[in-house]
Amino acid sequence: MTGLIQNLKTTKEKNILNSLLFLFILFLISAIQLEKYWIIALPFFFIFLFIVLYHYRFLYWLLLLSIAFSITLDFNKKLSTDFPTEFISIGLTAIFWIMWLVYKPKFLTYLWNHKIFWGLFAMWVWSIIATIQAVHILISVKYVAAKVWYITSFFIFTYYMIRSLADIKKIFWIIYIPVLITALFSFLRTIMGGFSFEFTNQYSLPFYDNHVIYATTMTLLLPFVYIARKWYPKGSLTRTLLNLSIPFLLIAIYFSYTRACYLALIGGLAFVFLLKIRKLVLGYILAVLVVTGALFVFSDDYFYLRLAPDYNTTVMHDEFKDHLISTFYGKDASSMERLNMWISVFRMYQERPIAGYGPNNFPNTYKPYSVMYFKTWVSDNTLNLSCHNYFWLLLCEQGLVGLFLFIVFLGFVLYIIQKTYHNKQSGDMRPLLAALAASIGIFIVILFFNDIIETSKNGSLFFIYLAILVKLQQLTEENVY
Repeated sequence: MTGLIQNLKTTKEKNILNSLLFLFILFLISAIQLEKYWIIALPFFFIFLFIVLYHYRFLYWLLLLSIAFSITLDFNKKLSTDFPTEFISIGLTAIFWIMWLVYKPKFLTYLWNHKIFWGLFAMWVWSIIATIQAVHILISVKYVAAKVWYITSFFIFTYYMIRSLADIKKIFWIIYIPVLITALFSFLRTIMGGFSFEFTNQYSLPFYDNHVIYATTMTLLLPFVYIARKWYPKGSLTRTLLNLSIPFLLIAIYFSYTRACYLALIGGLAFVFLLKIRKLVLGYILAVLVVTGALFVFSDDYFYLRLAPDYNTTVMHDEFKDHLISTFYGKDASSMERLNMWISVFRMYQERPIAGYGPNNFPNTYKPYSVMYFKTWVSDNTLNLSCHNYFWLLLCEQGLVGLFLFIVFLGFVLYIIQKTYHNKQSGDMRPLLAALAASIGIFIVILFFNDIIETSKNGSLFFIYLAILVKLQQLTEENVY
């Protein structure tokens, strides 16, 4: 595919550029004569199309750059988009599938036959089935459509762009530099605000909608920052900067006051340890069994009612120390409202156990199933927040089948990481595989408290990491570095 496009560029590119220059002059004269100065923007639109069609790689790098810098645009209370990330992602998806239909490159055969690709495809197909019987179908259709361009642009296209370890390093830097810049910006706002816990969500704006997405983005990149240091010699400027950025990121994560990320960092280290002793998959299976057992205890004979808070003493706190203490004693409003949502999911699941209520439907359907004993000061949920647990969210919106598919998928991802890591041919790729194990561990821990896969900042990284894993396995099997 690359060769054919290159031939097109060498035979037609000069003529196209000359035509664009002629159009620019023509539109400039027309804009001046008609005093319609917006006309001057049209040639730039054609130039953009030229770049997209003949330099699609540039569009992919632009997509990665946009992850950290994107902002949320709300069309209404139920529909929003991440600008410009989602728009670039849609454009890149269209270009990719047109190219694939025309050229059908054999380069992608390994990916098409890989179980991770088929796992993603199976989950997507099931989301369509869940959408067909959704309570509010239109918002579910947006979910299904978004999965297409996220999987295509971040998973398939990332795999397509990687030829060697050098390409993985390039991907790291193009993502990391914007994240570091936006993290510095948000942290400076945190300093200027006196590290106030009360206004922590405002400090992360405009690049991160809230402190959770801000902290999670930094946390997910930390394992790769750590191993990236070793790509450069000791004493070099690049290695020094990477070394300094690690304590900065840890401090910024701490002052984001995101409890899930504190636990996730510990979880990431645990996953690396389990990876090295060949117990990564076993540890995951045991964790699934423990959580499943805890849920049975929680639901048996309305045991959860014993955890009900006191409406008058369950409050929001202005200080993080008070927030942690109240969480421990069950008097923190946000934690108790999270529990309220989880109980709602359990009760909703009993009515629609197989396919759920439809993707993106939880905020609009859960309140009739909440328990009055768990009502708190934030139970009105004016922001239409989700249930703060991706596994529970799948159970509610896509039923037992959707939840089962995702749990098995994660287990298989961990199996591939462990298998590839202990392959004798892995060599220099083992640090990258360890970073992937840590990052997937971080994902899993945070998914117990938030639904980050459905956000552009964090969901994009999830699919990029999956693509890197598939490529690392292929490079290992082919003994190519």
